[in-house]
Amino acid sequence: MADVYYIWRLAEAAQQIDLLAGFLATRAADGPAALRASAENARAGRAAVAAGRLREALDRIDDLREHAARWAGHPHHPGEPDAFEHDARVWDYAKDMLRAQLPSEEAKVSAARGILSAIHHLRRQVCALPEADAQARADALHLAGRGAMAVEIGHLGAARKELRRLRALAERYAGDEDG
Repeated sequence: MADVYYIWRLAEAAQQIDLLAGFLATRAADGPAALRASAENARAGRAAVAAGRLREALDRIDDLREHAARWAGHPHHPGEPDAFEHDARVWDYAKDMLRAQLPSEEAKVSAARGILSAIHHLRRQVCALPEADAQARADALHLAGRGAMAVEIGHLGAARKELRRLRALAERYAGDEDG
């Protein structure tokens, strides 16, 4: 699998290209030549992202930003999001890119649903046990979060591993309940 940080950067580029291209496509006042230039920059940027050429994609983003800067005061100008909003926007793009890198048999929806259901059930079970201390509850939340993220990107092998770890935690505290 490719470097996750590199995939994240490509996802950032894809998101920015789509955002800026969408905004610029509505700026008919710039004239048909400017609209064509923006559309061509967006096409070239998307092709660079698809080919994994990050530097080229970033150059196309710079061109799109330069064109969008003329509209900086416009109420629909995309501007710069805060860090949380930025991550939320990019995460969907990154998930799609990460899923594309996994073998097709890893993307089975029913298996993913079953794993996710078991993860949530075990997390609730551990957190509800009176014998479970704060650390056990924190561990259950952490393992459930890691498992859910693995399911979200389509990496069911990693999700199963977190599910096994969560089961072991649940069994350890269920054993305390009996003895």
